[in-house]
Amino acid sequence: MEHPEERYYKLNRFYLSVTGLWPYQSTWRARFSRTIITIIMLSCLFTQISSIFTSDVDLDFLSDSLIMIMPTVGNLTHLYSRLVNIDKFKELYELMWDDWALEKTDDEIKIMHQYAETARVATIYCSVTIYTIIIGYIVWLFIPVVFGIIRPVNESLLQSAIHVEFYIDVEQYIYIVLFYLSIVIILIPLVFLASMSLYLTVTHHVCGMCELLGNRAEHLFYVIKDETERDLIRGTKISCKNIVFFVQQHSNIIRFVNLIETSHTLPFLMDLIGMVTSISFSLLKLSFGTRIENRSAIFVSITLIIIDMIYLILPNYMGQKITDMSSILCEKVYNSAWYNADVSQQKSLLLIMCRRFYPLVLTACKFYPMSLPSFKMIFQMAVTYFMFMRKI
Repeated sequence: MEHPEERYYKLNRFYLSVTGLWPYQSTWRARFSRTIITIIMLSCLFTQISSIFTSDVDLDFLSDSLIMIMPTVGNLTHLYSRLVNIDKFKELYELMWDDWALEKTDDEIKIMHQYAETARVATIYCSVTIYTIIIGYIVWLFIPVVFGIIRPVNESLLQSAIHVEFYIDVEQYIYIVLFYLSIVIILIPLVFLASMSLYLTVTHHVCGMCELLGNRAEHLFYVIKDETERDLIRGTKISCKNIVFFVQQHSNIIRFVNLIETSHTLPFLMDLIGMVTSISFSLLKLSFGTRIENRSAIFVSITLIIIDMIYLILPNYMGQKITDMSSILCEKVYNSAWYNADVSQQKSLLLIMCRRFYPLVLTACKFYPMSLPSFKMIFQMAVTYFMFMRKI
């Protein structure tokens, strides 16, 4: 599969391929990638749970463990909740390629490229932000061991706030343990970035197509001039072809958004539950981490809150943008000279204008609309749960 516009989606393709979610890769490679990730995550989950049964558990220890268990569990649920929709991902890409192949004016081509570039840049910024934090944390883990600042050596592992039990002499195999933990820490964001980059790609494509059709709506009847009867008839015939194409493309946008909804609705709900829980426990840990020896746990908690906020605000922002762009499209149709068209053509356009009262909305199982007001509500919910747990 090679398309001229694929350069905008190379990073998205990389993330999906590494995690085994790229719909065009071979079955063997996809299964191999998913198997490696699953084995590493399950082994990490086993060591994390084992530490609870082999350590002196108090509230501080338990909060540390839960904070780090949730990303591990979330990684696996994230991977397999997307896996069941991989055929829908392929259909989304096929529809995207069809839209790119449409005959467009120079201005419309610029619109398509602008939104594709915005999605690419947003993915790069998210990747750089997350992995800058991740790499900095890994370097911080190795510094005490390499320079022998802390003795005994295995205490540096305890400072990582990742409570694990390997049933081996950690001091003797400290480099192997830290190398393993580094792999886990690097792999965890990969699945999240894969799904996030896919979501950014398809939602920006929807916004681009809405603006493209809005641009066409403004020029839909520019041929019609009230000069002579002959000119009016000729103009109406030309606009009829444009209207048919316009209505078809609007229908394709609705289909595209519905496909995004069906492929993301359940994963969205699972993500929201996980993010609210993660933010609540991270805030709880911050309220406990007042002693200097808990500085690592404080760093981990702040990092998780930042990543959770990024992952929460992007889907909500793009959901809000799709709703706004679909409404703007209908307004542009209304502001066009649609009243100059034939009655049969007006009926088709009226259907589009009526969509103004039912804008396109992405939801999490119809329970939670993806929008900026909903993001505020979710964050307030996380803070409320944190305050409740703190009083217990």
